[in-house]
Amino acid sequence: NLYYVETTDFGETWRTVDGKKLTLPLREVKNPALVHDYEAERLNVYLKDIRFDRKGMPVILFLTSEGYESGPKNDPRTWTTARWTGKKWVVRPAMRSDNNYDMGSLYIEGGGTWRIIAPTETGPQPYNTGGEMAMWTSQDLGKTWQKAKQLTKDSERNHTYSRHPANARPDFYALWADGHGRKPSDSSLYFCDKKGNVRVLL
Repeated sequence: NLYYVETTDFGETWRTVDGKKLTLPLREVKNPALVHDYEAERLNVYLKDIRFDRKGMPVILFLTSEGYESGPKNDPRTWTTARWTGKKWVVRPAMRSDNNYDMGSLYIEGGGTWRIIAPTETGPQPYNTGGEMAMWTSQDLGKTWQKAKQLTKDSERNHTYSRHPANARPDFYALWADGHGRKPSDSSLYFCDKKGNVRVLL
């Protein structure tokens, strides 16, 4: 399941998104911190990122799948956002990829643009962690997404774990690495700018 709790005093007290004080540990599956009951839908949840909009409202990026094993039997693996409006959680599916541990980052930018940089495209080792990197954007709070640019293609190794640098600048907007999904291999570091131009660190 997907839950959300927050603290403003370094863990002394924990509250729900709407300010209700919680007693930890949470012992019941259905409790005030529950964002969405994925157990009822027989889906697993894999957290990817969390950001806050200009009003301080959380937006959670995660992936759901039908099971923990790799391979096509647990498709679809759906990237999803959950946004707190101040009154309720709005949960919306986005794009798909082919492994539970495909890892990417969410950006909430000025002007209302949401951006995801993640290995959503099938890579050279399908159904292993990672793939080819892509940049997606949404102008309507995650209701619809457009693939702005595919960042890598025809790679020898899968790319994954795109991370959002702290205080990211437009010329250094995401950082990630590659590696073979099925055997030991070399691994290179990559970064891209906000426009999706990719450079490799040699």
